[in-house]
Amino acid sequence: MNKDLEALILSYEKVSALRDREAERALQEFEALLDGVLARVPNVPRETLRKSVIKAHRKWALKQENKPLAIPPQA
Repeated sequence: MNKDLEALILSYEKVSALRDREAERALQEFEALLDGVLARVPNVPRETLRKSVIKAHRKWALKQENKPLAIPPQA
């Protein structure tokens, strides 16, 4: 996975998991990460990047839910 995309997904995960002031701070961090990526790839519209991150986050979150919780014992 692309390093920038991974950072954006993890940042969005913080935003989606928090409430109140903590969520506001996490959202500001996410927006700052978006700004940084957009500075490096200026031809990408902000909303397109945001929607792509949200879509990638959904896929990432589903994979996290399907991971086994513990390492199964060896036979």
